[in-house]
Amino acid sequence: MNKIEKIVLTILAIEHLGFGLYGLYDPYSIAELTGYILNSEFALSEIRAYYTLISALGFMALFAIFIQSIVRQTYIIYAFMFGCILSGRIFNYLLTDELITSIIVAMVAEAIVVGLALWRLIALRQETRSEI
Repeated sequence: MNKIEKIVLTILAIEHLGFGLYGLYDPYSIAELTGYILNSEFALSEIRAYYTLISALGFMALFAIFIQSIVRQTYIIYAFMFGCILSGRIFNYLLTDELITSIIVAMVAEAIVVGLALWRLIALRQETRSEI
């Protein structure tokens, strides 16, 4: 595995493990940070479920550093998941015409994740072709 791969996967792992475990461990703090109101047990469950998924993505990126056979699948999942989240934010904007700074920051972060994943997928494909 080359150095760029390790750097990208490390960034993805740290970011998503950090936020994911934070939301899983302390959903009230993450809810306050993101503007959610947790006024039911179901709301608490929803926050923990979402941040468990984010944690799992972080663990996948971490494992991919050590298990080269899952690197490509990790990037595919990241591109798909964060592409869907970004699409949802765009759809929300089209429906509500609301685009505040925090939404823009989240969209930029998600677009960066999608861009990194797609960039690395293309690079891996080119590496595979040159080896053949």
